Amino acid sequence: MNQLLIFDLDGVLLNTEQLYMEMNLRYFTRLGFSVSEQEYHTFIGTSATNMWQYLKSKHQLPQPLHQLITDEKELKYQTLQQTTLTPSEGIVLLLERLANAGIPMAIASSGMRKNIDLILEKLQLSHFFDHIVSGEQVERGKPEPDIFLKAAAYFGTAPQHCTVIEDSENGVKAAKAAGMFCLGYSNPGSGNQNLHAADWIFCSFLEPKLFAVLGLDDKSVSLFNNKFH
Repeated sequence: MNQLLIFDLDGVLLNTEQLYMEMNLRYFTRLGFSVSEQEYHTFIGTSATNMWQYLKSKHQLPQPLHQLITDEKELKYQTLQQTTLTPSEGIVLLLERLANAGIPMAIASSGMRKNIDLILEKLQLSHFFDHIVSGEQVERGKPEPDIFLKAAAYFGTAPQHCTVIEDSENGVKAAKAAGMFCLGYSNPGSGNQNLHAADWIFCSFLEPKLFAVLGLDDKSVSLFNNKFH
């Protein structure tokens, strides 16, 4: 197991990508243009700045870039406030095992810090994480490696000693560009993401092999599965 574990947030700790997509597709319609689900999936994992720069150029939007970004982020915050959020199946069990093993954990998310804090508060997961890096803290968003390198620098951990868990193609590219070991979480809620650049791809946080890859025994997973299946 490497010395630092870095989690993406949306699509990893919880399934918010479908929620965000439905919200944004309605918002795009109000702005006078449409985006297919397939095209929207290419935005998952990247920064709001990257997405809106592309959309503003493609659709010749008259609004200033900063207004588009600010309005969408505020809409996202309101949506999160009004929505009941639940953690991904098995993620709490995994976080507990990692915490008990004394493994430091961080979040590196393209989202706004206030959105990250709101999500963690609603899920009651804040206490698991030693550090958070938001998209506002780096100039270049995913697929550039900046956000993961910033997280590693906080701990003084070399990139080759970091493991990242990501659900998006942009996130996997960022982790590998940072020189980190990357676990790709194949989440159907995140759309058809190409995770093949990841070092290993998994489909459930209850997979015993995931616990083995992270240097944890799988007894708690086996007990969990026996209890509910």
